[in-house]
Amino acid sequence: MKEGPKNIDEIKEALEVNSSALMPQIKKLLKWDLVTYDPAEDMYKLSDMGVLIVEKIEEFLNIINIYVENHEYWETRDLSEIPYHMRKRIGNLKHCELLEADRDCLFEFHPNVVENILASKYVMMASSTFQPQTVSIFSKLLQKNAKVSFVLMEQVFDKFFDDFPNQFKCFLSHENMNVSMRSGHIGPLTLVVTDIFMALWLFDKNGRFDGTTLISYEESSLKWGRELFTYYSSISNLVYIDPDSGKMEFTGYNITKASKF
Repeated sequence: MKEGPKNIDEIKEALEVNSSALMPQIKKLLKWDLVTYDPAEDMYKLSDMGVLIVEKIEEFLNIINIYVENHEYWETRDLSEIPYHMRKRIGNLKHCELLEADRDCLFEFHPNVVENILASKYVMMASSTFQPQTVSIFSKLLQKNAKVSFVLMEQVFDKFFDDFPNQFKCFLSHENMNVSMRSGHIGPLTLVVTDIFMALWLFDKNGRFDGTTLISYEESSLKWGRELFTYYSSISNLVYIDPDSGKMEFTGYNITKASKF
């Protein structure tokens, strides 16, 4: 499907099988019109229906592969609040590693995550939990001229606003940072996507959090993470400082909390 038509020798080499093992299967695929044969070119290729079926098989195998890699993790995670259109493509999260948390600081980022964030050129984060460590990390990123996009729940937004008013005002005014607020829930406890890696924190099926970070450096994982972040960003309200009044405003809101500034 990806490389185009092949002759029988190329197929044998790719599948590492001999003719006696291959030809009966080829005949079945030809009979069902899933593969076609061009005698003039002596080449086999997938039919239109064959392409559709292989695409679905690839999607299925991707999901099976990520489940096998970390089945004890996936069988305990609550995926219900990840939107369905992203959940059905979760097979894109290839070659994930699990980073265990220090039990004394479950809600702090694993050192590997912090190191990778600070080495990134851009960072996208969506979070439904309050992580004070984020303020220091974002400040260092902006000093390095990295770009930051942050989506957070309204309750978490208020907590940051109350505990770090000066830093938060700087974030809202900085040309390299966007902050958006989501009035509803954000499915993963935290999602981080950069040009280097993608990481997820997820609840288990009993609503508990054990601090385990799922991390991947594969491009397919980064793409999946960017799309999930874009989804949460699209249903959130951008927060900004009005250049004329100097007040904080929310797109789509009729309220302002600018008095706190």
